[in-house]
Amino acid sequence: MECKLKEFLRQGDIIRLSEKTGVHRNTISSYIRGTAPQLDKAYKIASALNKTVYDIWPPK
Repeated sequence: MECKLKEFLRQGDIIRLSEKTGVHRNTISSYIRGTAPQLDKAYKIASALNKTVYDIWPPK
């Protein structure tokens, strides 16, 4: 699964995103590496970044 999350984050943003969403930073890092997210966590991350889930994880 393609993930564009890294394109929306800068240095240190993973920690801030983790604090804002409640999704552990290691989990966010695994999503960046290509692990498919759980739907509820994908929506939390997208909402925190003012993006849609499809902006971050585009369909093929």
